[in-house]
Amino acid sequence: MLVKITPINQVTSPDEIVSQVEVAKYPDVEVDNPAIVLSPVLTQSVEDVREKLIASGISEKDVADASAWARRPKE
Repeated sequence: MLVKITPINQVTSPDEIVSQVEVAKYPDVEVDNPAIVLSPVLTQSVEDVREKLIASGISEKDVADASAWARRPKE
């Protein structure tokens, strides 16, 4: 089945292809000459990220401190 590549290098896939796979908003792209391989990237919810932070021992205060450090005036 063919896909269309627009003049600005956007790829348009037919509905028949997209309906058969898990569609990710931002797929991972690999070049395996001569093929271009698109693989879905699983996104995480905010709750998933919070759970990982808690499991890693990172508290809300740690995040606030890191944000304040990143936003400090540069010398």
